[in-house]
Amino acid sequence: MRIENDKNVNKEKILMSSHRILLIGCSGSGKSTLTRELAKKLDLPVLHLDRIWHATNYDDDAKQFLRQTQLDFIAKNDYFIIDGNYTGTMDCRVPHANLIIWLQIPRRLAMYRIIMRSIKCKFGIEQRIDMADEFRESFNREYFEFLKFVWNFEKNSTPRIKAVLEHKAEDCRLVVIKNKKDQDVLLKQLVGKIADESTIY
Repeated sequence: MRIENDKNVNKEKILMSSHRILLIGCSGSGKSTLTRELAKKLDLPVLHLDRIWHATNYDDDAKQFLRQTQLDFIAKNDYFIIDGNYTGTMDCRVPHANLIIWLQIPRRLAMYRIIMRSIKCKFGIEQRIDMADEFRESFNREYFEFLKFVWNFEKNSTPRIKAVLEHKAEDCRLVVIKNKKDQDVLLKQLVGKIADESTIY
């Protein structure tokens, strides 16, 4: 786990006091799974952006609706968790966060997770509580375009994300999660337990 370098702060206190949380990263990186764990441990209200976006018809009005829904949620909650990347509306929520968790995993693993998730949902083995009830996934051209988007995420989307993160608040910390060990360390620190600082740099 990597936290932005700042030698003048207590890294454990940063995490323990962070309760305006954003989770970002490509599809299949584990954002929603980690969100559920955080919400359970911290008892914070959650906004799953997939539930909002995939209940729309994806037009320009839908984009504005997604943005406004985030702003309304932030205005109504002093503390929160927002789950979802959506780089196009990231600018409206980043300034309000004091902890941004960026999940970065190998793209092959992300692709595998997405495909397995799709198969399980298709056959009723798994249900996504983070997804809009109206959403029905099909193995069609749009699906394969989505996989292409995920495959090229680091090249096409990461530079845009970094540009938006330049505008985060001064008291906001960016934590990069690359594996399960990183997640376990983060969860321990967020609930006030002392973790092994050798994994934080």
